[in-house]
Amino acid sequence: MRDPEDLSATLTTLPDWDTLNAYEMTKRCCAELTKRGQRLPSWTSIREIIGKGSANDINRGKEDFRREHGDGLRKMSGFVKGVPDALAPHILGVWTAAISLVREEFNGQVADWQAQIERAEAAVAHAETERDQATSRAAALQGQNAGLQEAIASLQGRVDTERAAREQAERMFESNRHELAGQRDELRAALVHSQQELSAAITRLEGVEKHALMEIARARTDAQDRIASVEARAKRESGDLSMEIARVSGQLHDLRAQLASATQQTASMRERLQRAEEQADHLASENARLVAALQGAVTGARPALRGKYASIKKRRTGRRGID
Repeated sequence: MRDPEDLSATLTTLPDWDTLNAYEMTKRCCAELTKRGQRLPSWTSIREIIGKGSANDINRGKEDFRREHGDGLRKMSGFVKGVPDALAPHILGVWTAAISLVREEFNGQVADWQAQIERAEAAVAHAETERDQATSRAAALQGQNAGLQEAIASLQGRVDTERAAREQAERMFESNRHELAGQRDELRAALVHSQQELSAAITRLEGVEKHALMEIARARTDAQDRIASVEARAKRESGDLSMEIARVSGQLHDLRAQLASATQQTASMRERLQRAEEQADHLASENARLVAALQGAVTGARPALRGKYASIKKRRTGRRGID
């Protein structure tokens, strides 16, 4: 066999060679080898020439070419009946060349048809590409729609969560409001009780002060009355001055003793008054502690309480000044 590369180069010049499959390439290769008067080689040699194909495709192409070539030769035998055997090969060559020419023209038409088919396939491919792009866009839109649906579902979940949190907060607020209202009522009751205790302490203090002042005034009145009586009696009994003086001295001593007793009683009353004041201070301290515990609830009442307490202190200070 001649150089396979030369045969391969010749085959590649045939019309539509690149579009043929291994089976068709094998038949073309066998035809070219037959034209060159060469025998058909093994399938591996043919695959080396055409550059591709499996053993099955190449062997099938060889067998079909032999069968078709034999059929052609048998047909030619009818045309050359009576022709000398020496001319038969030449006539067969002319017939074969004519068939090759017709086949080449047919292959040219096939090439045109193939080109049209390729253009149609290109149009189909373009349409399929556009279809794929539209499908991709549709898939993208479906993905976006799915994403939007997921986002909507997520937002709905957040809305439901926030709604539940808001309802829980409202329930907690309502519960806290009732609890604070109860605490407020308790603080108001405690404040009223504290104010009542403070008022009672102030009343008791005022009673103690009033009683002490009354005792002091009565002692003074008694002493003044007795002194006036002694002085009157001394004036009436001026004749017996010495005895009267002695008697008056005795009475004066008694009066001094009574005055000392009255002074002692006054001191006792003042001690009682001081204890009452200490009790009032203690009550005021207890009230301040309660007011501090009540915090903001008694803030509004504190200035009034302080004003009243300051008034009491002022009155008590004024009465001490009188004493």
